[in-house]
Amino acid sequence: MEREDRRRGPDIRVRSLRYLALAGWTALIICFFIFGRAKPQVETFFDRYYDIHLRLYWDTAWLRPLLWLLVAGLVVSLAGLLVNSRRHRRRSDEWRVSLVLPALCCIAGILAFLWAF
Repeated sequence: MEREDRRRGPDIRVRSLRYLALAGWTALIICFFIFGRAKPQVETFFDRYYDIHLRLYWDTAWLRPLLWLLVAGLVVSLAGLLVNSRRHRRRSDEWRVSLVLPALCCIAGILAFLWAF
């Protein structure tokens, strides 16, 4: 005998999961841009041909915001997972993969940052 589903629709906590996932992904994408800005420049044919001097070291001014943004993305994703765990009571409820993946990527980024610097 199946129970009647008395839910009238997603409440504010379930709707907030979408925005938390979006915030986690946005933080992660911004981290990729900051990482590209901070890493040493790669020499190309045109750089050699026109004798352009490149930065061959990490730009440390971008590394602190990168770490803080990784931590912020992790906190947002973990907050979303906490809300998801509180709302995960029925068999039909699902875990949001869009919250798990940014959390794992942020953890990997933080560990790589701590290992490299």
